[in-house]
Parts: sequence; C-alpha cells; structure tokens
Amino acid sequence: GFIDVYFGPSEVRARVEADEPEDAKALREETEALLDGLAAEDLEPDRRRWLRAQLEALACVTARLAGEEIAWADEVECCMGVRPVRVDTKEFEDVHRRLDSALPGPGSLRDRYNAWDRDNAIAPDRLGPALERLKDLLRDRSGELIELPPGEGVTYEIVSDKPWIAYNWYQGGYRSRVEVNADLPISVAHIADLAAHEVYPGHHTERCLKEAYLYNELGRTEMTIAVLTAPEALISEGIAMNALHQALGQHAFGAIAACLADLAIEFDSEVAMEVRRAELALYGTATNAAFMLHEDNAAAEEVEDYLREWGLESDERAHQTVAFITDPALRAYISSYTDGQRLCGEFIDRAAGATSSGFSRSN
Repeated sequence: GFIDVYFGPSEVRARVEADEPEDAKALREETEALLDGLAAEDLEPDRRRWLRAQLEALACVTARLAGEEIAWADEVECCMGVRPVRVDTKEFEDVHRRLDSALPGPGSLRDRYNAWDRDNAIAPDRLGPALERLKDLLRDRSGELIELPPGEGVTYEIVSDKPWIAYNWYQGGYRSRVEVNADLPISVAHIADLAAHEVYPGHHTERCLKEAYLYNELGRTEMTIAVLTAPEALISEGIAMNALHQALGQHAFGAIAACLADLAIEFDSEVAMEVRRAELALYGTATNAAFMLHEDNAAAEEVEDYLREWGLESDERAHQTVAFITDPALRAYISSYTDGQRLCGEFIDRAAGATSSGFSRSN
C-alpha cells in the first residue's frame, strides 16, 4: 500500500514480483545505503534533491514497519516534507458563518449542509454520464493551460467499500483508471471537484506531463514509481486541490451547470461555489482529527463527534474519514491536502500571471 503506482521498465517489475517479500529491517538498511551513496552519484541538483526527499520518506516508512516508535507529527514531517499544524477553530467558525448565509432555513447548519448534499446528489444512473461530460469540459480547459500528450485518456469505474471518495490509478502510457466510491452521495460540488482533482488538470494531467517530460525526454526512470507518503505526494495533492479553480476560475459552477444541463442536473451555481469553498476549508478538520487520534489518543467516537461538529460531516462520512486517517498506509497522508493546497496556492499566486504557471512543465 505504500507504492501508489509503477509504470517503468517491465523487467524491473518482473524482477520485483519474482523476489520474496523483504524483511522491514532489511528494507530500512537498504534505504539507508541508498541515501549514503547518493552523494557520489553524478546527478543534476534538482534530481538529487528529489531522490533524497523520497528516500528519507522511505527510511521513515520502513523504520515504522520495522517496529520503531515514531510520533505521528514527526512521521508526517519526515515523509511529506512539511510538519503538520493544528488548524485554529476560528477558521472553521468563519467557514460556518459563510455557509450559514448561503444555506438559509430551519435546522442546524450541519443538517442544512447535509440536506443540500443529499438534494444535490447526482443520481446513480447519471453519475457516469456526468463524469464523462465534465471530463470533456475540463480537458478542453486544461489544454489551454498546458499541452497534453497525444493519446492520453481516462476511464472511470464505480466502486464501493473504500476509505476514499475517488482514486486515480495511473497506468502509464498517458492512461489513468479513476475509481469513484459511490457508497455515499456525491453532490454536484463533489463531482466537479473530483473530476478536476483526479483528472484535468489534477492527478492524471500531472502524471502524463511527468511521464512525457521527465521520463520519456529526460530519462529519469525514478519518476515511474510514486511513493504514497513522500513529498511528491504532497505537491501532487496541492496541484489537485487547486485544479478546479485553475481550470474554470471564479465562476466554475456556471460552466459546470451549462455542461450538465441536458442531463437534467440543475442547481444554484453560486450556492454550489460557496459549498465547495467551505469543503476545501474544512479539510483542516481532518488534520485536527488525525492529531486527536494519533497524538492525543482520543477515541474514534470522540473524533467522529468532532468531525460532525466542525467538519459538518454526516455520520457515514465521519466514519469514513476516521477509516482513512487510521489506514496504515494513509495515516501520514491526510495533512497533504491542507498543506499541499496552501503551498501550491502560494506558488500560483507568486507566479507571473497566476494562470498556467502553476501547471506548466517548466515550473
């Protein structure tokens, strides 16, 4: 579960699959040996930095697998390259106030928010067609930002019983298979963000460009393997968290409403935009929940209560969030959404024009 994807030379895959599983301690020692030998390699500075960061993450992962006790925040910093911090509750109070104005009516804010989520959920028989329509819209907009490799493409698969809402399995050759978990309702705000996050100009787009430029042009074979908990993953999530805004801008849901209109999917685009803004900001509640679980030793029930109160999550979604945070391969991953969004957002804001520069291959 710690290797997200591999699409490199087939002989390497065959050799690994033929080997017996390695002992965690032996993997740790091998990682340390690779780190020690890195200085002697004749590599470009950026390539050396990237490899060192990935190997330091693997050293942390293999140390924990070998039984070493590592505090959660230390593990996240070692693996993802950024130390996680708790998000001030005042930030969630501000989000709640804005959402309260966007969703007037009787009942608690959580009840109104979850009612909006249900009322604006995509019907199961329209989920696939809606994803295909959004794929076309976002591919066109992404093509205005960057040059997509010829022959790239994406297929969707509806799944269940997963700890995540959607997952991009990059297969190499500029192709991705995106699994969408339909266990919980997927609102129009969720599906729009999902389509941009996982595909255009998010994970699929990033992987295609890395394969085309870093692997096929520059021959950097290490780019064909993605470690799940490593600094590369934090930047990948940062790109994906900013993807919808980069593709469609401030009025994203106006374009999405027009795209989905002939599927009889109707919604208030301004309210949908406010809901999406709230959902992005409330990712911080999951980071705080991870602190509660792994640093404060809080019970899962207490953490689910926190997610219901401050993340406005339904009972089912709060349970799913805790499952994600406690998954052995994902426990260091959760803060990559908030920290990645912040870091990549700041980079985009600094970049000249603040348009395509966030996703151009030269950066």
